[in-house]
Parts: sequence; structure tokens; C-alpha cells
Amino acid sequence: MLVLTEEQMRWEEARGFAGGVSYEEMMRTAGEKAADLIDERDLPLRRVCILCGKGKNGGDGFVAACRLAQLGHRVSVVLALGEPSDELSKKMYDETACRFLSIVDYTRDPALALDWMEKADCLVDAVFGIGFRGELGGGLRALAEKYNAASAYKVALDIPSGIAADRNELPDLYFHADMTVTMHALKPALAFAPTEKACGEIQIADIGFAAAEMAPHLCEKTGFSRVAGFFRPRAELSHKGTYGFALSVCGSFDMPGAAVLAAGASVVCGAGLTVAAFPKPAYPAIASKLTEPVLLPLAADEAGAFSDLAIERLRPAVQKASAILFGCGVGTGQGSNAVLRFLLAEADCPLILDADGINLLAANKDIGKERSAPILLTPHPGEMARLTGCAVPTDAASRVRLAADFAAERGVFLLLKGHRTLIASPEGKVFCNSTGNAGMATGGCGDLLAGMILSFAAQGMPLFHAAVAGAYLHGAAGDLTARQDSMMSTTPSGMLRRLPSLLSKIEEVM
Repeated sequence: MLVLTEEQMRWEEARGFAGGVSYEEMMRTAGEKAADLIDERDLPLRRVCILCGKGKNGGDGFVAACRLAQLGHRVSVVLALGEPSDELSKKMYDETACRFLSIVDYTRDPALALDWMEKADCLVDAVFGIGFRGELGGGLRALAEKYNAASAYKVALDIPSGIAADRNELPDLYFHADMTVTMHALKPALAFAPTEKACGEIQIADIGFAAAEMAPHLCEKTGFSRVAGFFRPRAELSHKGTYGFALSVCGSFDMPGAAVLAAGASVVCGAGLTVAAFPKPAYPAIASKLTEPVLLPLAADEAGAFSDLAIERLRPAVQKASAILFGCGVGTGQGSNAVLRFLLAEADCPLILDADGINLLAANKDIGKERSAPILLTPHPGEMARLTGCAVPTDAASRVRLAADFAAERGVFLLLKGHRTLIASPEGKVFCNSTGNAGMATGGCGDLLAGMILSFAAQGMPLFHAAVAGAYLHGAAGDLTARQDSMMSTTPSGMLRRLPSLLSKIEEVM
């Protein structure tokens, strides 16, 4: 699902017009599709009251009113701001009046308008569209408060009025929505918290022409079918070498769990062979937890982290690896720094840097340009701030642009963690993950994610797709764990146990 800013949406409408779809056809299609989606709700919608503004969003509302009346609903229309000013909306308004639908002007008879709203089973907000700026003022405040207090099922056309399409900032007052029918594509406010939840169930209605995947867009929101398309069935005539050599260089004496979770995720997600390389003092804790991976204990320093002497024993594994993960729980000592420099210089396969790998990297501004093989960085906002020297913005559009610009400038793939994790490519493509919940805000979840991505990349999936698939399935595992256990008790090991059932669903559609 593409996410378009207001400007990009205008560009798409112009593209559709140039392709032979008139603006009138777009409006009629949008209003009729919205009405059909409302009609399909399994609700007793005997009385529908539609609030229409003066612009094109109001025009969509007038078309929806006519369509709903045609489908047998008792429809009334409230002119929230008086009669329409947009020429095309005027035409739709005249057609609505000709059908003898009940119409009242809120600016002239607010009492009657509010009475109709109180009696409605369904309220439809077609007051403002994606061009809204500022705050609801004047008489609209009272209208919005009455609208929100009503017990009716509430539907917004394109976006709830009072919310700016390009920003994920929730105003103090807006028209509430149980469902939002947005036109053609998602908008930033529909894709990111906290405004996303304020939009209720989100449905996308076409406006007469297909979305162009290569058209300018802010990002793409992941969905199951998109992620499932990244996977390929296993061949009958295959062996463990067919599915890659995943090398996890993680952990330390103080943090053995990072190595356990990363390697465990790699095994469960299907890597042909997973090798867990870790400092030797962590062996008892790690060996007692891992049975499937090959264990590669390496030289350690006095603190139980990697020593630079680890490199010689690590080198043969690096030469065989299909993909490498480095950084989970390794610390930021001199030995770990030496191992990172070695991997950057000699590994010729995809390299995933997580946690302390990113912290060690923060001082190097041109790391992506030093390698021909792809590299993925997986920072949380704090690590991203250390990489860039500035705080990660909270508004969605700026956060997406930061990720895209960073990936392009450094020549790396980037997975920026957070609510709606972002995955960016050096070419400027950005995916917005759609899964996950607050229960996953616990230690070890990042190690699990890194191991999943390692596994997919080792099996031959392009690193960008591996990151997108890893983030989606990682979040889905968190969602499943929260439902079956609880959000507060969600743990990385609990999520790991849910991965097989999720991967089974992927296999069913391959």
C-alpha cells in the first residue's frame, strides 16, 4: 500500500487526468465506492446523515449520498459550511437536490442539522479533505463536538476532518471515525501513530485509475501478500548448502542471550547452516541454550568480550558465509572494534550491523562507500542519533525522509526501529512496517529481528527484502504473542516460538 503526501496525491490525480480519467469521473467513482463500502458494513444503517463541506471532499459526499439513497438507505445531507464553492462539487450538489434528498444548511439552521445528526445510525464526515490546515474553528467546533458525542457509526471520507493529511499529530479536536475511506492511496496521517488509530478501520477506494508503483510516493506500507512475494518454495532436490551459511558474530560474557536469540532466530527462519561465533567465556551460557547451530568460541579479552586475536579463527567462517550479522551484545571494546574493521574489510557477502556494531560504526561517515557488498544498519532512534549527530524527528514524513536520505548518502540499507519501523534502500525506496506493538519494547527483541534478517539474507533473499520481511514477521510474532499471552508478558523467546506458524502461512501461498 503506497503512502502519498498531499502534493503527491495531487500529482497522481493529474496523472490520471492525463491518462483520460476526468476529475468528474474521479469524484463520482470515489463517492460511489465509499458508499458501497458503507453499505457493505454489517450494521443497521437505516438513517445516514452526511456532512458535506464546500470543496471537493464535499463533492465526494454528495455523490455518496445519492448512491446510498439508491441502495435503499434513508439519507440526509448537512451543509457544514453552506453551499459548495467548488464548481464540480456544485454540480454534484445540484444532482443531490434534484433527487429530493433531505438537505439542511448548518450555517442557517443549526438546530435542525443537529437533530438530524442525533437521529442518524451512520454519520459521514465529508467536510474537509487532504488539504485541511490549522484547527477547527467557529461553528465547526460545536458541530464536531456534537458529531463526536453521537452514538452513530462514523465514517470519514479520505481523512477525518481536523487532521492534516501530511502530519501524524493529533489535534485537540477532530471528527472521530470508526472507519475512514481514503481515496487511491494511504496518506501519512493514516499510516503512522497516533493519527492512524484515530482513523479507525481504513479502507482504500480507487478513483478510476490504478496507483503507479513507480510514481512519487513517501513510502510503501507492508502487507502480508507483499512480504509473502519475497519468498520462494524450497526445491525437493536440495540440501543444507542450498539455503546458505548464516554467520552470527554476537554476544559476550555479560550478554550471552543476544547470541542465543540471534542464532536461534536464524535457525527457525530456515538458514541451511547457522554458525554462532562468540567470545569463549560465554560458552557455558550459550552452549546450554543452542543445539542446532554450530558453535564457534573465539578469543576474548579480560572483560569476556571479543579480543582482536579472535580474527584468525573467525576468518575461515567469514570466507564461507552467505550473510553475516555482527553487533548484538558484543560491547564496544577494542577487540570488538577490531572484529568490525576486519568484517568491513574482508567480508564479501551481505553484512548486518546491529546494536554495538552500530555504536562502533558511529564515527565512520563513509562506511557504505568502502564496501562493494551490501550492508544493513538496524538502529533504534538513540543509535540513529549517534550516527547522524541529530535527534530523530517525531513527525512521520520527516522521519521517512531522514531514513531515505541517510541510506542514499551512505550507500547502505537502513532499518530504523520504532513504532512503524522504516526500511530504506540506497535508491530511495522506503517501506513502512505495519506490524508490532508496545509489548515488544523489551530487551532482546532487536537481537531476534537481526537473526531473522540474517537467515533470510543467507538463503539468498536480497538484503532489502530480507529486512522488510524480517521486520514484518517480527512484528507479526509480537502481535500474535500479545494476543495469545499478553502485551506485558511478550518476550523475544515467546515470539520465537510463534515464528513457525507465521512462516507456515507464508508457505501456504507460495
